[in-house]
Amino acid sequence: MPVLAPSALEALSHCLRGRVPRDPDWEQIIGCANEHLVGPLLYRRLVQSGQAGQVDPEALSYLASVDAANITRNTMLKAQLDEVLTALTAEGLEAGLMKGAVNLFQAADAADVARMSFDLDIVTSPEQDGAVERVLSGLGYEKFPNSRNQYSLGSYFRADVAGALDIHHRIPDRYFGVISAREMEEHSRLVPFGAGAVRIPNAHLRLVTNLAHDMLHDRGVFSGFVHLRYLIDLIELCAVPGDPVGWQRVEEKFSTYRFKLGLELQCRLIRHLFPEAGFPEGPRSLAGWTLHQRRLLRSRLPRLAGLEWQMILRLRRTRFWLWLRQPR
Repeated sequence: MPVLAPSALEALSHCLRGRVPRDPDWEQIIGCANEHLVGPLLYRRLVQSGQAGQVDPEALSYLASVDAANITRNTMLKAQLDEVLTALTAEGLEAGLMKGAVNLFQAADAADVARMSFDLDIVTSPEQDGAVERVLSGLGYEKFPNSRNQYSLGSYFRADVAGALDIHHRIPDRYFGVISAREMEEHSRLVPFGAGAVRIPNAHLRLVTNLAHDMLHDRGVFSGFVHLRYLIDLIELCAVPGDPVGWQRVEEKFSTYRFKLGLELQCRLIRHLFPEAGFPEGPRSLAGWTLHQRRLLRSRLPRLAGLEWQMILRLRRTRFWLWLRQPR
């Protein structure tokens, strides 16, 4: 049986490691980079590794334009974040940050951030809802209809800003209690800002949040989808100077069956796509190996992946789906 050709995802990972594959299909590689929101990072890695000369000039020019556009967007997002945090702290309100908002807050210059972000995730206390809404209204923000739920005050927009504001109260139940409110406080620190302070999570909490969000909240374990941006975040979080991740505590957190599978899948895929990253091996199981092979097969046979997803959508209408969703 002939071996399947490497996928666009695998070719992209080679480029992100500074190794341009032989006879690269740049249209396919760039399409994959756009799908995974890593176009700016791809451009920077090719330039930094000295491999830009091996890239088709038109492809390189396109990637440069994507990176430039992302710098403009991130500059707008950072200014937007600073404006909101300044207004909140001026009213004596404490805000915490999650995901891409942390990268932008900590960066001296938005141009240093290659990560692409949709929105800004801010955490506030439910007791502050009225005051937070007054501040956002005073800044000209409006709430998206029906965006409020038990976990969030809602999502807010304004015509002249680059992204929405997602105001969170707590971690959704889909995380199945993997992150408690107490741990969010223990694994974060207050950083002076404006008239008050902003709560910033450490690398350990950000890594656990990343794993829980991608594999549990977004159901990555079940769907087989790959979000390369989250994998790269995991690698970078493990390399934060002076802010080590406690892997024993991570594995303890992900000790239940579904958590452990999620951790195993991410560890396996990182070690497959980025073997030089030195990422921990993580748990090992037959189920994890099988699901990992499924993810690789999906990336190499996208048409088959599409058919499988249609079957899953049909499965969601059955009682068997309800059984699958039970915590284990």
